[in-house]
Amino acid sequence: MVETGDHADQGLALTAHEMPVVPSRRSHPCVPCVRCSKCSCEHVNGICRSCDDIRVDREAEVDISRWKRQLAVGATYEIGQSGNRLHRWDCPTLNSAEKGLQRLQGNEELVAYGAYYWSRLPDLYTAEELRLKGTRKQHCGVCGPDPL
Repeated sequence: MVETGDHADQGLALTAHEMPVVPSRRSHPCVPCVRCSKCSCEHVNGICRSCDDIRVDREAEVDISRWKRQLAVGATYEIGQSGNRLHRWDCPTLNSAEKGLQRLQGNEELVAYGAYYWSRLPDLYTAEELRLKGTRKQHCGVCGPDPL
């Protein structure tokens, strides 16, 4: 079945359905992108592909600047995502800014599949913050930090 519909930046567009579709589900009104007003129907309703790319890049910039600020004030320890091990900030087993940026570069085509995203960098703590928290986490076997 083929139907036509008016889309925000594309004008009249054809939609092909391989199998018959219930009439109430055939046509849908175009959902313009909340940022640029282009059609977002083929991506995430409300955000088009190009705006989603920009959003991910901005999230990465903000997160990396937070990470650098924490390092600048002497926060060098991190508790892993599972919350049970203590690591140094430069432990190779952790997500780092370099690893995250490397994963993003050249993978913009993965936006359509939801695989183009920024993995948030972990919060960093100083040895004093860990002492005040009274944390008794196991130490990483790779980097072996001992702030206490």
